[in-house]
Amino acid sequence: MRFARIFRLTPPRFLGPFLSHPRGAERPLPGRRQSVVVFRFAARVCLALAFGSAASEVSAEVYSGPTQTDHPIDPAIPASDSRFVEWANRIDPTRTRFAPRGSTQIDPSGGFNSLGDLDRDEIAAGEQPGYLTVTTPSGIRNGSGADFAVFENGFVFPSDPYLFMELAYVEVSSNGEDFARFPSVSLNDTFEGGFGQSFAGFDSRNVYNLAGKHAAGHGTPFDLDALAADPLVGAGAVDLDEIRYLKLVDIPGDGSFFDSAGNGILDTWLTAGGSGGFDFRLGEGQGVGVIHTATAVPEPAGWAVIAALVSFVAVRSRRRAARTSGVSSDGEATS
Repeated sequence: MRFARIFRLTPPRFLGPFLSHPRGAERPLPGRRQSVVVFRFAARVCLALAFGSAASEVSAEVYSGPTQTDHPIDPAIPASDSRFVEWANRIDPTRTRFAPRGSTQIDPSGGFNSLGDLDRDEIAAGEQPGYLTVTTPSGIRNGSGADFAVFENGFVFPSDPYLFMELAYVEVSSNGEDFARFPSVSLNDTFEGGFGQSFAGFDSRNVYNLAGKHAAGHGTPFDLDALAADPLVGAGAVDLDEIRYLKLVDIPGDGSFFDSAGNGILDTWLTAGGSGGFDFRLGEGQGVGVIHTATAVPEPAGWAVIAALVSFVAVRSRRRAARTSGVSSDGEATS
């Protein structure tokens, strides 16, 4: 367990949920894929053991702080980072639903889209949390390291490493119907600040793979490798090299919703004043920044080469047309 939290492992007791269908249906991974997952787990355990007893003493507070950009596991990514090649540019209205205390309509122009929040009665009655689905110009693929990052507007409170945070699960899909959810960790069992949970700070170092764990201007990174063992990926329903939809599902933070290990998730709940829940904004420098696109986006030098090739082809085409019609490329008749 402790090694797992350091190296993002799936402990043995976690393998069951990750190797079964997330909606409860019995759809285990194919034998070959399951063997690969178990092998990777065993290999990482050996690696962890190699670090000795010092690592075994760490159980919590091992993930990045609100603005920590140099963390070895999940470093925050500044919005200005040059690795971002494009940004989510559309909210899909057919795959978006706001919960109570959230926005009443989609704002596509850069304003806040608040997913809403649920009180205890609504949770007990089975009311579903709000969710929002976005698309990007070129899709997302699984590359080396983080493939995209999600931004929210949380802020450090009352002091670092505590964050006024509104969290959300992150799910991805290739076809818009089958969504694979990132496995997550949330170990907070208390909060800081003198105003109660509705205006409180939570330790970001105890949260992993949940959107909203970093402060405004700093994106939370997500690596599609984390979904390699998901049954939807194993069945071919979700293609990690062809992600076309990204869904954010709000987490009402009273502990009624759980991380991948069954820990109740706490965050700022019910948000004091205004709208509640995870807040999302479209536009460059906010929302979702893409690092690895499914459709390759040329580098600046690549654009220059493409422009030169287009120009060359255009000139050749004009000359060929001129020779065919008996007119020179500068407009003079030829004999």
